[in-house]
Amino acid sequence: GDVNEERATRHVEKLHKECSKGYLQSFKEDKVVDWLLSGPPAENELIAQIYEKHHDKSLKSALEAKCGKKFFLALSALLLPPEEFLAMRMEQAMKGWGTDSNVLVRILGGLDHASKPSMCQVRDAYQRKYTRTLKDALRSELSGNFLKASIAWIDALDDPSQHLEVVTNVDVATTADGDLDQLIDDLLTEHESVDKMMASIDAQEIYNCIHGWGTSDTKLIELLCSRSKPHLQKIAEAYYTQRDGQSKTTSLLARLRKETSGWYRTFVTYLVESPEDADVRALDAAMDGLGADAVGLIEFLVGRSNARVRAAKEKWEGKHDAPLVDRIRSELHGSNQTLALELLKGERDESSTVDSHKAKKQAEQLHKAASGWGSADDGTFIQVLAKNSPAQNKATRDAYEKKYNKSLESLTAKVGNKNMQKCLQALLLDPADYYAMRIRQSFVGLGTSDKVVCRVLGGSDKPDALAIAAAYKRKYGTVLKDGIQKECSGKYKRVAQAWVTLPDALEDPEAPIELPDEIDEEEDKEQPSSSDDEPEPAPAAPPPPAAVPVYQPPPPGTFQVVVPSNAGPGSQLIVRAPTGQQMTVIVPQGVGPGMPFAVPMPAAPVAQAQPVGQPPPDKKKDDDDDEDPMKQLLAMGKKFMATYNKK
Repeated sequence: GDVNEERATRHVEKLHKECSKGYLQSFKEDKVVDWLLSGPPAENELIAQIYEKHHDKSLKSALEAKCGKKFFLALSALLLPPEEFLAMRMEQAMKGWGTDSNVLVRILGGLDHASKPSMCQVRDAYQRKYTRTLKDALRSELSGNFLKASIAWIDALDDPSQHLEVVTNVDVATTADGDLDQLIDDLLTEHESVDKMMASIDAQEIYNCIHGWGTSDTKLIELLCSRSKPHLQKIAEAYYTQRDGQSKTTSLLARLRKETSGWYRTFVTYLVESPEDADVRALDAAMDGLGADAVGLIEFLVGRSNARVRAAKEKWEGKHDAPLVDRIRSELHGSNQTLALELLKGERDESSTVDSHKAKKQAEQLHKAASGWGSADDGTFIQVLAKNSPAQNKATRDAYEKKYNKSLESLTAKVGNKNMQKCLQALLLDPADYYAMRIRQSFVGLGTSDKVVCRVLGGSDKPDALAIAAAYKRKYGTVLKDGIQKECSGKYKRVAQAWVTLPDALEDPEAPIELPDEIDEEEDKEQPSSSDDEPEPAPAAPPPPAAVPVYQPPPPGTFQVVVPSNAGPGSQLIVRAPTGQQMTVIVPQGVGPGMPFAVPMPAAPVAQAQPVGQPPPDKKKDDDDDEDPMKQLLAMGKKFMATYNKK
């Protein structure tokens, strides 16, 4: 019923009279219950307000002094809004030493989106009363599966699509026209909910792949490469939510970079990063260091949509607190600078409409710009090609070839420097065709430009990566996966192959997921595919075999000296010849530490004449000195044993 202020005032006085009774007087619990149940819950709030105003004391404290613990708890439920009472009970269950899990189970398990109060109302009341979220409170007190189940239950009940399954399970053909708009909105809400649920499942699967000893790279690559970039961003958000408070590394990207290395880590970084972050990384790579990579900059500006160029520009400027246009001005010069600044505006035509008359006119305009004496007019090429859509540039190229019997690419060869010519060539191609050409170029020659492979393929979304693979096969008659097989290696090779071959499993759940086999690198090198027409770089000359030292006896009349580790060519060494003589020798050129060289034997010393009648010097001591130490040791042993036996 409605709130009755007069009745509430009467009940306040009755309650005050009952709470004012002495110790020996009987407290009528049944009467108190009747008074508090006689009106709606909102009237009890009014009773509490009037009681405090008239008696300078809260009704709660007055009742607590007269009631037992459990009865007071029941009366508190009548004085508070239901959601605030349940929030209070949960706080009490988690307060102090230990946690009353039974209370939490009863409250959490007894609420859903349709209950009164609902789980969402209790959650909001808890945050309003205690200035922290209910999830944070549960994380601080619970652990293990109980915590996971509690958080999952709150998230599930907070899902706005909970009640939509019945509404959307209808036949569209029989739905009234006026209800179609609402049905579409409900279906989109359900789709977003399912997407969020899948991201949460994927985040847990990724954690299982990288948690513990070692990394399950096969499962990790399969999951990452069968999702789109927007979904990978949702996985990153879900991973952060799941690991917040549970792990030191809550960022998915930081954890993946910790578990990977080399080009594998670089490719995964481009893959998992948001498109804006990946573009900022590409911009920094093109502009950092000595000199700017003009082709790398144009490669980014040509192949990205206007919206993505503007988003990357905003992200870069937010990261560096500096205008990107000024940085490009300082890094590039001349026509390269003009072209980059024009594309940076993000105003390029993106429509698929082709104007044939405009194409013929532009073909004549470009021909005239490159037909005069001296160098071509770079500005004309930039103004025409940088503003056209890829489709319009293709029409202009076809019109030029038809009228002048030569390609427009041959005309761009007269414009600017080589970098400028490459940039104009990029504008004449569809983005997928241009990126396929860049990948092909990275494969040709000695070694592979892995930086280009990671930047182009890893930085492209799933549909774009599949389009590049299709363009590669159309242009060169070979499969991009096979080119990667030959030019790349290790886990980096597998993730690159998977990204350009696996379908988006969420868009096409029925499509088979066939991950490239994990092949031992040595076997892979020994058994290259003979059917692949991809040009191979010239093999590097094998290194010379390691020199194996072979003992060579010194020539007659010489003895051998080995150069110590701290000496080299030109060093002076003091050595002792086999005759016992000391001599100083110089290490010859070309002889290093550990290497031997021959030294001429010194001349024998001249014998001195002895006086007549004088006995020759005693040789005993010299003979003992020259005797082998092992023989001396054996002689001492024999002498000791002889003495011992006599005793």
